Amino acid sequence: MKLIVVSDIHGRYERLSALLDMHRDADALIFLGDGLRDLGRADVYSIGISVISVRGNCDGYSFFGEQGTPEELCQSFEGFRFLIMHGHTKGVKSSLEPAIAAAAARDADVLLYGHTHAAEERYLPEGSEHALGVLTKPLRIFNPGSLGASGDGRAHFGLIEIRNGGILMSHGTL
Repeated sequence: MKLIVVSDIHGRYERLSALLDMHRDADALIFLGDGLRDLGRADVYSIGISVISVRGNCDGYSFFGEQGTPEELCQSFEGFRFLIMHGHTKGVKSSLEPAIAAAAARDADVLLYGHTHAAEERYLPEGSEHALGVLTKPLRIFNPGSLGASGDGRAHFGLIEIRNGGILMSHGTL
């Protein structure tokens, strides 16, 4: 299974269109907020892959149906449980601890978040301490960076491949 992970489009929907064109073999697009309106502009709903999205802090100020989109959700892919969020409600720009604690409380294997505009990948082994206790199983943490408003001017995205009971996460730029 191949998942495209993007966040923080901020009006640069043409970048999303180009990315989807490059990865036509993807099974799903996971959008981590700030640019829900751009999903429609990029015509993602007509390309035949699943679209899973959450609302970011910049998505609640328009009249395009974003209010019905959750700020976070859990979704399973190939037996792995993902906690998907933008991250603003957990203060990820200051600390990942509240988001890690939320992932542990929801028995997630993977925490996906955006908001910081900075790509990140981290692995916490079972037994790692977090704000509310100790992880009872490993946790993978992934931020794809910003597709539309990164500090270096490039479009950042993530790819996740799930094969043979394993997860491979990678970052890319357009």
